[in-house]
Amino acid sequence: MINFPTVLDDLMMAQQPILKRNKEIFGYELLFRGMDAQKAQFSDGELATSQVLVNLCIGITKIESQLRKPFFVNMTTELMLSDAFFPIDHDTVYIEILESQRLTPEFYQAVEKWRAAGYRFALDDYQFEAAYEALLPWVSIVKIDVLTTPPEKYMTEIASLKRRGMVLLAEKVENEAMFELCKKLGFDLFQGYFLQRPELIKGKKIDSATHGAIELVNALQNKDISIDEISHLVAKNPKLSYQLLRILNSPVCGITKKVVSIKEAVIFLGLVKLKRWALLITLTSSTSQPNALLKVLLTRARCCQLLAEKNQASLSESAFMVGLMSGIDAVFNVEKQVILEQTALENDALAAILHQSGDLGHYLTLTLSCEDQQWQNIETLNKTQLSELNRAFLDAMLWSEEVMQSIY
Repeated sequence: MINFPTVLDDLMMAQQPILKRNKEIFGYELLFRGMDAQKAQFSDGELATSQVLVNLCIGITKIESQLRKPFFVNMTTELMLSDAFFPIDHDTVYIEILESQRLTPEFYQAVEKWRAAGYRFALDDYQFEAAYEALLPWVSIVKIDVLTTPPEKYMTEIASLKRRGMVLLAEKVENEAMFELCKKLGFDLFQGYFLQRPELIKGKKIDSATHGAIELVNALQNKDISIDEISHLVAKNPKLSYQLLRILNSPVCGITKKVVSIKEAVIFLGLVKLKRWALLITLTSSTSQPNALLKVLLTRARCCQLLAEKNQASLSESAFMVGLMSGIDAVFNVEKQVILEQTALENDALAAILHQSGDLGHYLTLTLSCEDQQWQNIETLNKTQLSELNRAFLDAMLWSEEVMQSIY
């Protein structure tokens, strides 16, 4: 028996609010946190940024409502030059460019490309160096560390930025006097200990499905691959299936679609965005699936699908989804209600999983009864129905064994 935690207590990240002149919330900067809860300690900036984004969109936290505000996240050169971090909807994010960034023609091209695609950039820790002037046409917000770059010494430069239409953000605002000075000089946004210290965000980290993500990335390199082939690859992997549903339901991705099948999720998300998420997931992959549990869930999903195909073919894809997601609590060691409310599953599918109600719930009940050998639950079936159930379960077991051999 698995004891599921009722408290989401993994350290996910930290966030620090960015305030307007009237101290209302404008957005949040997301900060990496590893073993040390009080400060960011990491040796690989790309991995740290990727982990923040994966925790944000795939992990389970209690900050969903706050994500309706823009968030700011640092971005490394490697991620800027790749597609990996751009599954995030451009309306929800400001990409922070550090002033220590090595400026190359390739980097300028990447900034110009993503700005044209609608992404917004903030130039972090700006110190009025001429080398960074060329970035300003693509920058929406200029952040100035008022501790290391005292604003009273750069009043002319600050005024020049304002005339160019730049939004100015004062960071490291440590006291009221600095807050008032920055307001007087025309700063629009403010961040610092005087206003609010970073707040730790806890939740449940979702370990990435290494094998499935890599297999998906490899498959997506084929430009001629079909939606059906991609749907099959995703459906083989419960963690990857959950992550896909979680992405669809995450407000930072700008999608508000309820889905009834893996195929519909793949179609709606799109192969390009799916590829980006698979790349990002792969960056943070750390653990393998539990083989025995994976086989059980695949058998369950396939049996539900076969039963639906026999009786209501239109529900077959949804039945597979219900079977696969019905044991997702055991995969992640989190209570089922908690984890499922974070997904983009439609209400009928949720009701089937949580309460075994409706036609989809009926197929799940039959499958679970066969799986657990609870014969009293299926004693009302006639001989034909019982034969169909036994055949479906046997075929599902054979199918799941083939899938397992293809994965490992």
